[in-house]
Amino acid sequence: MGQLILPTSGSIYIDTSVAIYTIEGNPDYYSILQQLWSKFYTGDIQIINSELILMEVLVVPLRNMLFMLQQLYLLILTNLLLTIKAFVMFLVYLLLSSVNF
Repeated sequence: MGQLILPTSGSIYIDTSVAIYTIEGNPDYYSILQQLWSKFYTGDIQIINSELILMEVLVVPLRNMLFMLQQLYLLILTNLLLTIKAFVMFLVYLLLSSVNF
């Protein structure tokens, strides 16, 4: 596994894989993603992404009719009910609990 080198401050672009690994709790990337989200939570970095991320993360849940996972992605990535801080706290919960959907 590679290493993630994070800046001390600034913006970081995340791709679809980061969202999928975080939301689905991929254990192979736990320690790397924990560093990323911790720096975001403390305000050291900002996270940015493309609007395409929502479309890309929904491909497999839609194809496999995983309705709960679809709703989870929609809720988190469209930020309908969660503030950014609550979103990060939820991601930390997912990382720590290894919840599988």
